[in-house]
Amino acid sequence: MDIKKILIIAAIALLAIVGFNYYSSAQSRDSIAARQAETEAMRASVAQAEINKANQAKAEQSRIELEAMPEKAQKIIADKEAELRPDTQYTSIDLEKEDRAKLDEIMRRWGDASVVAGSTARIALSSAVKDLQSIRREAESLTVTPCLTRAQANMLVGMDAEILGYIKFMSNAKADITKDMIEKYEAHAKYFEIIKKCTG
Repeated sequence: MDIKKILIIAAIALLAIVGFNYYSSAQSRDSIAARQAETEAMRASVAQAEINKANQAKAEQSRIELEAMPEKAQKIIADKEAELRPDTQYTSIDLEKEDRAKLDEIMRRWGDASVVAGSTARIALSSAVKDLQSIRREAESLTVTPCLTRAQANMLVGMDAEILGYIKFMSNAKADITKDMIEKYEAHAKYFEIIKKCTG
């Protein structure tokens, strides 16, 4: 056989081998890339499923907590949440701390006014009750973060209960206001519980 033919056949065979190897390598790279993409997509899907599961658990816990609150508090929360603007960001921890400071200041003033009311003679109680009602209106007018709205609602329920107790007592010295005062303490205990949860 002619040496040229042998060389040509060898060159063709070599080119075929090189071409096949290149094709196999490219196929392998594509296959690896496809597998990596599938793996990443699967990881992202699993991560999203975990996020969704956590969000559902959080939403369920939030629902349970809300339903455990007095109906008065639930009504206040529903009204307050209807006022929130959808384009406003309420998730900033700094904003929650600022809002907590406002609520805590009102609660501090309420405590002082409550002590005064509790030590005021029945005949002179109307002035002290007006002070309590004024603080209550101020508390209601605040717009706070959604988490703190629940604390605010319980604050207001407690305030309403105490004011009602004093009004009953003003109209009748023998009125039983035990239930009102218990409702006040329970609602304000819930207030402090939620405040702590929202802002740490």
